[in-house]
Amino acid sequence: MDSQKYCFKENENVTVGKACFLISNVTAGPSVNLQQEALQRIISTLANKNDEIQNFVDTLNHTLKGVQENSSNILSELDEEFDSLYSILDEVKESMINCIKQEQARKSQELQSQISQCNNALENSEELLEFATRSLDIKEPEEFSKAARQIKDRVTMASAFRLSLKPKVSDNMTHLMVDFSQERQMLQTLKFLPVPKAPEIDPVECLVADNSVTVAWRMLEEDNKIDHFILEHRKTNFDGLPRVKDERCWEIIDNIKGTEYTLSGLKFDSKYMNFRVRACNKAVAGEYSDPVTLETKALNFNLDNSSSHLNLKVEDTCVEWDPTGGKGQESKMKGKENKGSYKFLKIVYLLSKEFLIHFEAVPSDIFLFIYMTFTFYLLP
Repeated sequence: MDSQKYCFKENENVTVGKACFLISNVTAGPSVNLQQEALQRIISTLANKNDEIQNFVDTLNHTLKGVQENSSNILSELDEEFDSLYSILDEVKESMINCIKQEQARKSQELQSQISQCNNALENSEELLEFATRSLDIKEPEEFSKAARQIKDRVTMASAFRLSLKPKVSDNMTHLMVDFSQERQMLQTLKFLPVPKAPEIDPVECLVADNSVTVAWRMLEEDNKIDHFILEHRKTNFDGLPRVKDERCWEIIDNIKGTEYTLSGLKFDSKYMNFRVRACNKAVAGEYSDPVTLETKALNFNLDNSSSHLNLKVEDTCVEWDPTGGKGQESKMKGKENKGSYKFLKIVYLLSKEFLIHFEAVPSDIFLFIYMTFTFYLLP
């Protein structure tokens, strides 16, 4: 917050945001300036705290909206799953009903055929019985003998005596009954799918280098049901969670089989990158890990005294030429030949330092040039 000057009268109420202060007994002189500075610090602290709380409120509202939307989506998916289950049950029920009806039709046809045959045999038998009864009244012996032979032949050929008086089918339909006890028990044990636990991103194992980011994570509890991971990332200029209104859309990388992923081909036009990851099994995705913010740091280097030229005195980023530091005449001659090396090294170092100041990351070709130059002048 920019520093500003405030003038207050004695016993005047001063309102900052939602906080109200009563300034009293303000005396003239140096103590007034001290009180003004203290009040400015209070105002800055309150403003920062108000901004932090407002950011948190925005995050809570965003989370609340997400809970409502996700709950609605889950309810819709649950309705679809049960509708699908109902549809399958209806199909199975229809198939079983058809089987029962077909069995009923087959048995009914068999029984109807037997009933028809029995009715025909019964009709013929009754007619023969009536003829036999009338034959008993015949007085003439020859007529009676003739009628008796006819009755005997007709009885021998009568269908009533060739019928099987046993039903071809039974009325038992128990072979088409279904025991749903096991299925009912399974349905009663329906429950929500086990959701994979949220992974944890390990910042120590993460690496930001060469326009690429390697993100590593681990599962806090072993889960052999995990099929793959989903990594999401976005660029941000905030060290930590940004405001909801300033958030960028997450970019998704799906179907990661391992516990680390290298995101390459990046151009760091922002100071930070947010990452989060979640585990997935065959059916459901788990909760996201806590977002991790990785800083796209600029390239830094130090000069190494152990591998430098014998005539160079190296301390961190400072290089001095010491013509007496060599061994033998050869080192002294080489020191005379390279007496301008220190000046050139200083120029190269200053140029590289300017690159580090003005660029977050040194382009590979410039870094290669600096590296080759230092190698040429620093090696014995």
